[in-house]
Amino acid sequence: MSMFETEFHAGRMVLGGLENRGQGKTIIGLHGYLDNAASLSVLAPFLHDYQFISLDMAGHGRSSHRPHGAHYNQIDYVQDLHAFFADNDFGQVILMGHSLGGIVATIYAALFPEKIDAVISLDACGPLTKPEETTTEQLRESVLSRFEKTRNRLRVVDFEKAVNARCKISDISADNARLIIRRNLTQDASGHCFWASDPRLRTKSSLRMTEKQAENLMKNIRCPVWFGAASKSFKELRRMYEKREPWFSQSQLVEYEGGHHIHMEQTEAVATGIKQFVEQL
Repeated sequence: MSMFETEFHAGRMVLGGLENRGQGKTIIGLHGYLDNAASLSVLAPFLHDYQFISLDMAGHGRSSHRPHGAHYNQIDYVQDLHAFFADNDFGQVILMGHSLGGIVATIYAALFPEKIDAVISLDACGPLTKPEETTTEQLRESVLSRFEKTRNRLRVVDFEKAVNARCKISDISADNARLIIRRNLTQDASGHCFWASDPRLRTKSSLRMTEKQAENLMKNIRCPVWFGAASKSFKELRRMYEKREPWFSQSQLVEYEGGHHIHMEQTEAVATGIKQFVEQL
């Protein structure tokens, strides 16, 4: 099933995305760090019975960049999502997120449990955490990284070099990297490529939650949560889930053979698991 370009207002932000124009229950997709709506769009052929919208999160893909002087805090993505729902009435929805998108989805479901029917989290199991004693180090690194990435430097991008660079730092195939990177680029009249994504995305987070804070949030999720784990991912989701499973009132984990972008590697298998979960709600 085809996906069509779309955009939505979310407060002062404009969020781009892809949608299937389906008529069923609404599934909102949130991609991972430095990815975009194209990452989750591969699931569309298997979700034709639902209204499936894969969003570009702020600073990614076709979405607005944050204003000058602003940065990209994790909780700001939650704020964007709340503004998105305030400006666009979908009623009760299912949130589906990969990696960073999965973290944002679970945090939102914890803060606003009355709005979310279910969460699908792909290779993410709640917030990433760090102990309190790393606070000084985290804040220093954040300030320094933001000082270095304050403006968008316009430079021509060699598409294939960008693909190769992405493959070297993550366990993703070249074809899947091309699909994602193409949406993070824009072209001029001469066909030269430039980054459309915001370079400030690469700055360091100000401060990660502690494990206790993450637990407090996740215990407030009331809806069912389905975790799709990748067996060869650096996230080691099964190990994390074994520790955190008591935090969730209704949850299950299904593991698939592959890397971090498991939904792009094992698309049919992951989509089948998602459909089975949604149909049982």
